[in-house]
Amino acid sequence: MGSKAIDIVHIPGDPRGWAPFEFLFRSRQEFFDSFEMTEDGGLVFCPTRRKLPPGFPVKVMVRLGRRRPPLQLDGAVSWRRPGKHADKVRAGVGVQFAESERPKLDFVHEAAPVGDSVKSRRRHERVRLALPVSWWFEGEQEPRLGTLRDIGQGGAFVEATQLSGRDGEIVLELAPPGAGRAMSFSGRVAWTGRLGEETGFGLEWRARDAGGGRRIKELVRRLTSSSS
Repeated sequence: MGSKAIDIVHIPGDPRGWAPFEFLFRSRQEFFDSFEMTEDGGLVFCPTRRKLPPGFPVKVMVRLGRRRPPLQLDGAVSWRRPGKHADKVRAGVGVQFAESERPKLDFVHEAAPVGDSVKSRRRHERVRLALPVSWWFEGEQEPRLGTLRDIGQGGAFVEATQLSGRDGEIVLELAPPGAGRAMSFSGRVAWTGRLGEETGFGLEWRARDAGGGRRIKELVRRLTSSSS
């Protein structure tokens, strides 16, 4: 059985203004399948069709075992993405955890018993960067400017101001360390919004063939090595 939302949001007349939205993950495995460690503390994707605005308080509950109470993590909505049935994209929100929640995140990870199949919380580890890039939607002629702020095997975050509020296939152009010229990579805008103090969009890589997949892996390797 999958994760689920267990509480509503705004209660008219409630003096708190916003009633926290609660989301339950039924296991550590399920939680870490949707989790990414970030410099700001960590972020988890919670599937929901509710239109929660950025900054909305969220209580994320993680079950640690049958006889143990769930652990509560406090966070706030960082971004929201609509669902697309045709592309099998689930609607939901990205919940950002504060740095103060990191001890709890470490506890959830370390509480796994020997032999547990919990994946590392760095399943798609992201490396922090500040690399100038150009990007454009497929079919556009004029490139837009941005800054690559983090990158991993699953995708990247691009800080940008020229956002159109739409998703779609894009081309990202940058010059990796050691490259003699700029290289282009394909991806899809998965969401737009804020990540910490930065505004931009989350990018999912799109490899059109085996060669494209290798180029993405090599890009991540180069940038990871240069930032260490």
